Amino acid sequence: MKNKWKSLMTGGLVTGALLTAAGPVFAHDYWHWSKDYNRWEHRADLRSDYHDLASAKSELEHDRSHHASRQTLRNDEARIRDIENDIHADQTH
Repeated sequence: MKNKWKSLMTGGLVTGALLTAAGPVFAHDYWHWSKDYNRWEHRADLRSDYHDLASAKSELEHDRSHHASRQTLRNDEARIRDIENDIHADQTH
């Protein structure tokens, strides 16, 4: 019983120390240096848009390599243009 208690306390202390040390790393994305433009929500939206753009381009290449219909390719290209327009709009605001 004594060894279990020591292990539990030691594990709790190590976990607490690691979480305390890693706190600033995780909190970095939530730092605000400008309340108007550089909010963390804005950066998260841009990251999401870039991820969506990469996914859409990958899907277009997959469809091209598998000889998809012209309509499917047009839809893929339209989706890419929409995402690029969203990124441009987010960057100018």
